Amino acid sequence: MYASFIDIVIVVLRNRLIRVYDSNLGTRNKSQSDEIKQLSIILPNYLHDSGFFDKTDRIDWATLDAYKDNKTGELMGPQHPFEVEFARGIMQQKSDSLDCGTYVAAFAEFLSDEIKVPSIPFQSEYLRSRYATLLWKYGTDKANAGYVSQNDDPIRLKAASIILPDDELFNVD
Repeated sequence: MYASFIDIVIVVLRNRLIRVYDSNLGTRNKSQSDEIKQLSIILPNYLHDSGFFDKTDRIDWATLDAYKDNKTGELMGPQHPFEVEFARGIMQQKSDSLDCGTYVAAFAEFLSDEIKVPSIPFQSEYLRSRYATLLWKYGTDKANAGYVSQNDDPIRLKAASIILPDDELFNVD
């Protein structure tokens, strides 16, 4: 059994919130909780130091309650960590299961489709087959369309190689 499991972490910037979707919450070890806590401290510092909050063309961070100090009403600095919330009532894998990748893929699918993550367990075998089929179909469609790169650029001709005669070769040791 693996010592750690994969989680999905969603950062909700508007709320200064890190939401953790963990399929193995019952067996969470202290080092994983410490890593999430470190993220909640590092993230506001990184965003502050990178000038992220200075960009207010889409969101005026100073007007959001989550970024205001309750006592002073001023914009909070990077010394205030993000709040961490562990999603409750979501499906959990068995402690001896090695399906955390399948659970993460399912969580990602539910969240990207804006569907509530269910609390009942799913059939791991079915999902593994489904994801394998989707990946195979994607690869086949790309190959049939002539695409070979990850960004779906049209196929490029390979560079021509020139074979030199033996007397023109040299060793570069």
